[in-house]
Amino acid sequence: MKRSKSSPLLHLSKLSIVSSLAAILLSNTVLAESYQSFSALNYSHNKSSFNRTNANNENKSDSISLYSQYFFDERQALGPLSEFDYINKASNLYASLSNSDSESSASYNDQNYSADDNNQNVSIGGQWITHNVIVGASYSHHRYDVTTNDYSFDMSDNYYSASLGYFLSDDLVIRADYFDGGGGDDYFSYSASYNWQLAGTDYIGFSYNVDEDFDIHQLSSRYFVSLTEDSYLVLGGNYIFDNSDNWHADDTWSINSSYYFNTKTSVSVYYGKDDYYGVSANYFINSNYAVNLGYNSIANDKNEADSDGYHLGFTAQF
Repeated sequence: MKRSKSSPLLHLSKLSIVSSLAAILLSNTVLAESYQSFSALNYSHNKSSFNRTNANNENKSDSISLYSQYFFDERQALGPLSEFDYINKASNLYASLSNSDSESSASYNDQNYSADDNNQNVSIGGQWITHNVIVGASYSHHRYDVTTNDYSFDMSDNYYSASLGYFLSDDLVIRADYFDGGGGDDYFSYSASYNWQLAGTDYIGFSYNVDEDFDIHQLSSRYFVSLTEDSYLVLGGNYIFDNSDNWHADDTWSINSSYYFNTKTSVSVYYGKDDYYGVSANYFINSNYAVNLGYNSIANDKNEADSDGYHLGFTAQF
């Protein structure tokens, strides 16, 4: 019985399938965007008011900021161009500039007051990560000028921070931070973050932070999931338990969510205690430049205070 010979057309068909698979794999590799530098220019406007029987306050402010950060290793996007690993493992440097102008007016027992404030801040910092060890530091110079009814003054202060951390595993990091708030007001805080990796790029992240006196505890979580080939969902939450003896000590919480229609377009919402809410949208013009805008509001019935505002931003990443 003669063995049948393979058809040349069958060989060509197999080669075509292999070539197509290779092309798809190579295409996915090319399409997986990665970046090392991130810069953002933001503007925000806010108005707030505080009203009681014998006292009221009105305030409006305009702020502009410029922020830039450079990573020594590339960070690969998880699909959406603004989403990356929950725990960063790349050494980096950053710098920021900000300026804020505000006008306020107040009355108390038929006495009227007004003030104009200007705040400027310059910050630099970074993290060096090697052999599972994290060493970080930052410096900020803050200056503000205040003009009121009867007098004016200006002040400046310097702030420093240092951090030391260690990766217990690729998905678990612990860290201690030291802050010098100026004027001898210094303190420590301690934190831990864990990344529970799910299928593909999906994950659930957890972070815990506590002050040196173990009075203020902060727990946050973030869930990132791919819904379809192009759409993604992010769910997050934050809770702060404040057991300190500060007069303004109070527990707070917030939840947030972002939906990505595709890798370049998303909408986000958040809601928190005292009817604090906001909505925003982000759109990448191409793989490097994006614009965003948003609105936020808070209505604090307990303190008879409310505020609302909007923000605009432009980002660039390469």
